[in-house]
Amino acid sequence: MTTAQTTSTPTSTHRRALVAYEKRTPESRRLFRQAGEVIAGSVSRSTLAFEPYPFYGAVAAGARVTDVDGNPYLDLVNNYTSLAHGHGHGPTASAAARELTRSTGSGTANPREALYAEQLRDRLPSMQRLRFTTSGSEATGFAVRAARAHTGRTRVLKFEGGFHGSHNELHRDVASREPLPTGTAIPSRPAAGGMEPSETVTAVYNDPTSVRTAFERWGTQIAAVIVEPFLGNASLVTADRPFLDQIFASASEAGALVVFDEVQSLRAGYRGAQGMWGYAPDLTAIGKIMGGGFALAAYGGRADIFDVFSPGPQQLVQTGTFTATPLALAAGQAAMAALDETAYDDLAARTDRLRDGLRRAARDAGIPVHVNGLGSMFDIAFSTRPVDSYRAHYTADADLLAEVRLHMVNAGVLIMPRGTGCLSTAVTDEDVDEAIAAFTAALNLSTGG
Repeated sequence: MTTAQTTSTPTSTHRRALVAYEKRTPESRRLFRQAGEVIAGSVSRSTLAFEPYPFYGAVAAGARVTDVDGNPYLDLVNNYTSLAHGHGHGPTASAAARELTRSTGSGTANPREALYAEQLRDRLPSMQRLRFTTSGSEATGFAVRAARAHTGRTRVLKFEGGFHGSHNELHRDVASREPLPTGTAIPSRPAAGGMEPSETVTAVYNDPTSVRTAFERWGTQIAAVIVEPFLGNASLVTADRPFLDQIFASASEAGALVVFDEVQSLRAGYRGAQGMWGYAPDLTAIGKIMGGGFALAAYGGRADIFDVFSPGPQQLVQTGTFTATPLALAAGQAAMAALDETAYDDLAARTDRLRDGLRRAARDAGIPVHVNGLGSMFDIAFSTRPVDSYRAHYTADADLLAEVRLHMVNAGVLIMPRGTGCLSTAVTDEDVDEAIAAFTAALNLSTGG
């Protein structure tokens, strides 16, 4: 959703990269301009927009995407981390095709819903009860609503740089603001126009003191603390144990709940980041890879919290025409079944090799870089200091990142505009070598080497 802000006029090498990009994507340029006549901003999904315009995909298979101009790309975006197996994964496609022969959506209860819920609970035992949604935004939103209904409180504590969806309570203090001072917590500020006032509180990520500050001021009003194990949209800054320990301690003392947003970090390991680190959050939101490329997410947690769905005057109600469609459930089941512990280990090992190769290339070029990431995810941030806070992410060299990324795109390797990427099971060792070579060449072009 977000990236650090570029601050200067493009360099001569960046301008040449823009010219090269436009030369190789004339049909995408035409389609983008044509779309602008009917779609505000030309695309409905803001994440897809980048300068000078996004290319338009034509076909995708395995680890490759081809655009409408015939240019092939190694895809290390994977629909913004949602494709664990790349494009057209055989078992996933077959499961979806079989389900389509039965129904595109009968509007009835379906036994597959409970079966898949049991499989997810086996991976994430903290999700004693769960419910499905169509998106990660809905999953985090309903988790917060369940926390409010259970505690009878209204406030939510989040952290700057944390993206938890586009709804009012949580789309706040995401990016484009001067980082908060250490040890502080403030009433949250909206990250987009048109948002109504909220009782959300924002504190500093990886700062135990700011957590204590928030609870000292609003502790009796806080229903839940929501936190990502890593900041998915801010250099993959990873939570450290003292920070998370303070969240659990403060929440427990104040009677608040802890919500883990594992929509992206389900890629971290077979049991998510919570399984890697041994935490048992009260509530968890998951999404992305669990849908097999279809619109599916879920939220779950302690069984007693989900009593709020029992009939009564304060019953929490959830509905949605496309919630837990059999098609999405079938695809998700197949995709996750193929993502067993061995597959996770293989992905992590291959991504480790990529992260090491990126660091080595930058070191050889004499360019300071910090490469974060867990499991199958990685992030490139040009910085002389460790990128372990939102402030460090914010002050990284966004101009150099934008130029390097564009050179990589021109070389046929895709990462996100914010510098993040992820591997799928379709990526080979040769693909990793290709990505490292493209990054190396991009560094040389950007620095005149």
